[in-house]
Amino acid sequence: MKNLFVLKKTAISKMVAVVIAVIIIVAVVAGAAYYYYILGPAPPPKDKVVIGIVQSESGANSAGCALHHLYYNWIIEDYNEEGGLYVPEYGKKLPIEKIVYDDESNLDKMLTLTEKLITEDKVDLIFAPWSTAFCFAAFSLYEKYHYPVVALTFGSDKAAEKMRSGEFKYAFSVLGLPSETGKEMADLLDYINKNKTPITKVGIIHHADQHGVEYASAIAYDLMDKGFQVPVQQSYTLPVATFAPIVSTLKSAGVDVVIDCGYSEGADLIREMKAQNFNPKLVFIGPTMEVPALVFGPFGFTPQDLVGVCYYDGWPAASYKTGALKDWAEMHRQRAEPIFGPKAYPFPASATFYAGLQCLFKAVEKVGLNREKIRDALATETFDTVVGKTKLRQGYSMQCELAGTISQWQGGDMMEVIWPRDVASADIICPKPAWP
Repeated sequence: MKNLFVLKKTAISKMVAVVIAVIIIVAVVAGAAYYYYILGPAPPPKDKVVIGIVQSESGANSAGCALHHLYYNWIIEDYNEEGGLYVPEYGKKLPIEKIVYDDESNLDKMLTLTEKLITEDKVDLIFAPWSTAFCFAAFSLYEKYHYPVVALTFGSDKAAEKMRSGEFKYAFSVLGLPSETGKEMADLLDYINKNKTPITKVGIIHHADQHGVEYASAIAYDLMDKGFQVPVQQSYTLPVATFAPIVSTLKSAGVDVVIDCGYSEGADLIREMKAQNFNPKLVFIGPTMEVPALVFGPFGFTPQDLVGVCYYDGWPAASYKTGALKDWAEMHRQRAEPIFGPKAYPFPASATFYAGLQCLFKAVEKVGLNREKIRDALATETFDTVVGKTKLRQGYSMQCELAGTISQWQGGDMMEVIWPRDVASADIICPKPAWP
């Protein structure tokens, strides 16, 4: 009887052992399945985050690129000074390394080098090239290889429609688009016409490239929709030998407002207007004429020379008069002065350019380096940035807490935000004073 009890006890012990073993195996398998399918497999070893940049370091686009892509360098430097970019799947900060190629202001070369960054260098992230045309061309590659990108120097309704439709789902923009800009310009001039001084006729000239054509067309459409006359709509190609014939045409047409959808050639336009003593009630100029280091440096203007001159394309536009943004402007001057000389203060979109890049990095800090998840975070999340609560809106301008739309030179070292009125840093000067 005793032997039978021992045998039964041994059998039960073995059964318990088997059951325990099965439970352990099931738990291990379940845990492994959970880890693999829910948490994902362990990421491969990684000691840095690599960002690829193709930009115009030489050629016709190099001056503008050097200014507007300054923030590419700064945000990488700023994060590395704090130990790098936090990547959640590794549970730590990783230093950021950049691979930079010069496209020599050649669009085809930009596309070739962008594909090289993706297929050969296998970069983790990409920063966009310089200019609307180059960004538009690159968006197809970002779509093909699923790289989410925040484009700084970009504005195109054609591309924006593709963003909204999902054809360019990996591309995000910062600046106001042509159709948005047209509405803001029309609302501003309508307010001036009703509350400041009569405006009837507007003359629009533009550089014959994608930026110039799209912005000039959109602005003209919205102005005419508000009842303004646009007797002059004229394009030009670079280089412009002289603006004398164009200014004569604008003067003869008796336009109240001049809008130039162009770039640094706006400086020559202003000089010719002064030479012909043509002083419309307002002048709007495009990119590069908003940059203090340029207009008060190589362009040779003084703050008083430009009083009343406005900027249509630099929004979201921050003013740098109070709080953290005032400190940011002084930091900008000190940091950029060795590169660009005195008065290297920020232009209206400087802080918002930096904020757009912050959104990209903060998306990584939230979801990791999975580019699909980064794209989804950029499309849905609101981020804390240098300009407050900031949200990228696919197919529209970036929306941020501390910014307006249209800015104006009023005699200071930086432009003032004049529109919309509820966020303006200063009232609109109109009519503009006579040229000094």
